[in-house]
Amino acid sequence: MEALLHNQTTAEQAEALENSRANPLRAHELHSSNYFQLLNSRRKLPVSLRRQEFLDVYHDSQIILVSGETGSGKTTQIPQFILFDEWASGKKVACTQPRRLATTSVATRTATELDVPLGEEVGYSVRFDKMTSETTRLKYMTDGLLLSEASSDRDFSSYSCVILDEAHERTLNTDLLMALLKMATSRRPSLKVVIMSATLNIDKIRGYFPGAATFEISGKVHPVQIHYLSQSTPRYCYCAIGVVKHIHKMMPEGDILLFLPTSGDIEMVCSILRHHHKDLTVIPLYSALSRARQQEIFKESIFRKCIVATNVAETSITIDGIVYVIDSGLEIRPVYNPRLRMSTVLTSPISKASAKQRAGRAGRTRPGICFRLYTEETHNTCFIPSAPPGILEGELASQILLLKVMGFDSVGTFDFVDPPHPEVYLRGLQDLHSMGYIDDKGTITPNGRVAARLSVHPKWLNAFLEGQKNGCLREMIDLAAIASTQHPIFSRPPPARFVADIAHQRFACPSSDHISQLNALHAYESAMKTENRLRINQWCFDAFLDRRALGEVVRIRDQLVTTLQTMLNNTKEICAPDDVEYDTQIRKTLARSFFYQCAIKNSGGNYYLYKTVHEGQPAGIHPESALCWGNKEWIVYSEFVSSGTPYLQTVTAVDPAWLIDLDFFQDENLPKTVTGDFKQPRVKTSLDKAREKTNKVEEDLISFEKLDLKDGE
Repeated sequence: MEALLHNQTTAEQAEALENSRANPLRAHELHSSNYFQLLNSRRKLPVSLRRQEFLDVYHDSQIILVSGETGSGKTTQIPQFILFDEWASGKKVACTQPRRLATTSVATRTATELDVPLGEEVGYSVRFDKMTSETTRLKYMTDGLLLSEASSDRDFSSYSCVILDEAHERTLNTDLLMALLKMATSRRPSLKVVIMSATLNIDKIRGYFPGAATFEISGKVHPVQIHYLSQSTPRYCYCAIGVVKHIHKMMPEGDILLFLPTSGDIEMVCSILRHHHKDLTVIPLYSALSRARQQEIFKESIFRKCIVATNVAETSITIDGIVYVIDSGLEIRPVYNPRLRMSTVLTSPISKASAKQRAGRAGRTRPGICFRLYTEETHNTCFIPSAPPGILEGELASQILLLKVMGFDSVGTFDFVDPPHPEVYLRGLQDLHSMGYIDDKGTITPNGRVAARLSVHPKWLNAFLEGQKNGCLREMIDLAAIASTQHPIFSRPPPARFVADIAHQRFACPSSDHISQLNALHAYESAMKTENRLRINQWCFDAFLDRRALGEVVRIRDQLVTTLQTMLNNTKEICAPDDVEYDTQIRKTLARSFFYQCAIKNSGGNYYLYKTVHEGQPAGIHPESALCWGNKEWIVYSEFVSSGTPYLQTVTAVDPAWLIDLDFFQDENLPKTVTGDFKQPRVKTSLDKAREKTNKVEEDLISFEKLDLKDGE
């Protein structure tokens, strides 16, 4: 490797090093026999046949847009080409992925191909989990992790090249990274940027990066046949089961990959397939599964495998043996409504780009067949070319704060690839102002700077500060960690969801779902102290708790404690769980921290219907909540979601007396009609009663103090 010159490596030089018995990346170590088998396979990939062409373009350009067929090898091979070419720079090469599973699986695959231990020369870094070391030179990471690094290093000075893979997904983090990299390349001429996708809108991205070079990879290793339905059907799950049965009984060997939109669909289909086909290994795959269960898709089986997955399996994951793909043509898409502060979860048709990606999974390692559970006319006329950018569908408060702490005060004029809708941007500013993170002029406050550096959502800083005052800081840290996991700690597998609900009652608090979560976490930590590893697995199984999620909570909590060490040094004595004020102090802290997410019980219509205080939007409490059948007047909620019916999720009952001194609830700040009347008179009436009650208590206290003073005299 020492003979390679920076940005002057040729394909011949690199291939000579790869062909040698000695591993060029690890001195004094020989290649394993498996390495050369993989090398022969890699050399047959379309991208490998054009290695020198790519290097020529790479040497002459600072920004390169790479588009290529699914299965052409770009995700694993191009980072390796660049690693050899950038070795002499002494800096790292970063390659981002939009999903954690893709990040870890591609890093593992690349480390195997380079014949190095994962975490050494090749590593990965995802949120709250990483395998890297001082020797890491090729680092796979989620786009969110690289964006977090950019907040303290806008020039990406640790990297000689940044690769944005699967850029067609246009996640919010990827769009922000493209904007930051565009600016960084003008300041650092030595920094190179490669943007890759199988279905990238080259013209749009080229317009955003003037002068960028393009490199197109045509062809794939194996062909894929496409079959459509002759007529559309709404019963896609049962149709999919029929196709799986047909493949399994009538078609040659080869594993099956079935795409369905929801985890509920997946578990139902898996249950039916397992019941009717004992000689078929059925494996679910979706983001809420533990990492150990996700890794089962790569294990060998004596039977044909059928992997039933959401769109997490759509990109950058090579599952050896997949020959048949069944595409339902549907996916789950969260869309943020800024007027309601509500996230709507929709089952919607995929894009043509996603359909192409899914079909490409069948041709990764051998010729394949894709069965599309929709008509060709539907594909051609109803599917949009590509999914809308995440910046047009997501909430922006965190990103606005991050950009402000990086020095971009006028975020409204920031050079986005696609600028966000003004209403979403303004809602983000309003939320940040409500949190106290920006002032009336839009300037970031000291608390805002601290909040932007947290590894959890910045809104939790207020909970930490309020928890410090009320003696429950550690509980707020626990709740922040629980809210930051990808998977809920309460497991509700569809086949046993009613049994799970009964098991969860042992942790339930009738006045707070947040405290229910704390009860489960504390019970888990107590069990960890008394049970061995096998027993704790059984304990979690019996309690219907996700052990991986709980382990992730503990890791996040420990990181937060370290980050907030100075605050912890000054905290008051923490209430014990058996303290009479324990629940009250936690609920009061949540009320004053998330006051802008309050709802009040509606007096008319459905007795259990609530309305958000400022927006006046009706919603029910989620059926999984311990407060679902309660009679609480005021609540704070963590999420406002809709999947057909609007629900408030993870709620806590609060006393309006805890809120009456906040500016948010003063008469002049309550929403009014054009005639000057209050839009929600019930809110005004309830707050006034709380003020009267509080004033009466204060007057009584003053009277008692005067009597005590008089008696003392």
